[in-house]
Amino acid sequence: MLTCRGLVARLTDFSCGDLTLSQERESKRHLARCESCASYWRSYRTTVALERETYREPDAGWGEMPAELAGKILAAARSLGSLPWHLVHLLSGIAAGPLLAFYLR
Repeated sequence: MLTCRGLVARLTDFSCGDLTLSQERESKRHLARCESCASYWRSYRTTVALERETYREPDAGWGEMPAELAGKILAAARSLGSLPWHLVHLLSGIAAGPLLAFYLR
């Protein structure tokens, strides 16, 4: 039986169609039963779509993150202490968005 962690670990392959048929079916069954993962999957797809739209133009948005913004993000993350694993994955996905958009365009 596929766990939530197992589903999150295979989302990239799932979205790219790189799973075996049985893995894809198992993932779809899990998404149908687990509202938390289904919500995460919707946000994942939305993030990818927004990133594709943002970086559609060549070199659009590919600047350095301002140091002040990076510092504030890190300070906010540190103030939260230990994060649940699903939030770590979500934040990692958001941070990796530009790279993902570049790869998928």
